[in-house]
Amino acid sequence: MGWLHFPNTREGWRLDIVSLLAVVGEAAMSAHSQPLTASILCLLPRILPAPQALLKPSRPSRLPPTHAIISGVHSGIRVDELNHFAGLIFPINLPKFAIRVIKIRHNPKLLETERRALAPQKEYPNRVFSTPKGVIHARSFSPLACLTVASSLLSLGLIIWACFLRDGVACIAIVLISLTSTVIGLSNFWHPSLISRKQRVLVPPGDLVIRTRQGAFIVIKCTEEVARELYTSTEECKYVVGDQMYRGLVGVGTFLFMCGVVLMGNCTWVMQAALGVSYILLNGLYQVAALLPTSWHWNISRYILEEVGDGSQQPDTYTQALWQAIKASGSTEWVRLTNAAPVSGAWSTWLEEAQDHINSGCTGSWDPQEAVSRLLKLEATEDGIVLGPARDMPISGFGGARAFSDYGPTSGFGPAQNVPRGFGPDGVVETGEREFTYH
Repeated sequence: MGWLHFPNTREGWRLDIVSLLAVVGEAAMSAHSQPLTASILCLLPRILPAPQALLKPSRPSRLPPTHAIISGVHSGIRVDELNHFAGLIFPINLPKFAIRVIKIRHNPKLLETERRALAPQKEYPNRVFSTPKGVIHARSFSPLACLTVASSLLSLGLIIWACFLRDGVACIAIVLISLTSTVIGLSNFWHPSLISRKQRVLVPPGDLVIRTRQGAFIVIKCTEEVARELYTSTEECKYVVGDQMYRGLVGVGTFLFMCGVVLMGNCTWVMQAALGVSYILLNGLYQVAALLPTSWHWNISRYILEEVGDGSQQPDTYTQALWQAIKASGSTEWVRLTNAAPVSGAWSTWLEEAQDHINSGCTGSWDPQEAVSRLLKLEATEDGIVLGPARDMPISGFGGARAFSDYGPTSGFGPAQNVPRGFGPDGVVETGEREFTYH
């Protein structure tokens, strides 16, 4: 093609660097490390892209949590993170000021003896080759499971092809690399463990409220057993082999992998091309699998989720969303526990009025937005400051930011300066109409 030149023969293409493809794709494999090794299929010998992602000095003790504030409506428990499986059952990535009410219960189709919920000490016997019903586990036909079986068959096909070509170096290289995945899989093989109640005593309901960073609320109606398994206790990873055995297997896997990579660079041209295409294909498939929902990898049929209402009502302000969550939970104690409302006299009175309204059966007319505006105005008046109707106003002393009276952002200034408005230099309060001196 004129000034563009390409090799004319097969020998003109150099594939000596094809062994580097074996270590590409570490990011995707790191994301798949836990669901990939939670199934017995991880023991299948196969070509695995970037196996060094699983060769770590230590193993994680739990699944990655999500930041959220969880409080018990009746128990008074507070947890500042959401467990992984709880986030899979009902994700918390809701719009701001959204409110959802859900019910979570155990699957009644699972027998009590099969659920293992009443005997946590016997929950994980002989789980290497079988998984009891009603226990959270990796899906048998998840995308990662299908990829594992397909890559194992691909490795077998490559070995047969190398034998047909009489390429002994390629045969040994593929066998060593395939055995590496088996050794690494055994060292990381694990099962999820949920902490269950051991004592069967009478306890209050396990209802919970989750508050997200976006100001959304999720009210969960459940028993104490479900609350402890999913939300208030910590998920654990039960590994098949101990820590000492893990370190030994990691060393063996590292040695096998290095030998396989060295031999891969000495294969014939045809086998180097076949291995290069195989790694490129598997890397692409694992990248696609990383884009799929994480819930596709786990069997969570242990629980049944039911959403109360259609969630079509979207509050406009944080105060309205807070009131809807209080009305759905039937209590205001969790609001103080999680600091969902500013700590001030006006907001404390507002919470008392909200609880009284709930105790009366939510009869009569009580507007939460009007109530908080009235109380904030009254509080400011008692401090010697007369303010107009509740509205947002610029704060010149804070770079032109705006303060909203219904959210109470100035509650952190202390009781002597508990003013729901902006104030400028020298203690001058700005109302947009005239100035009042703050004493």
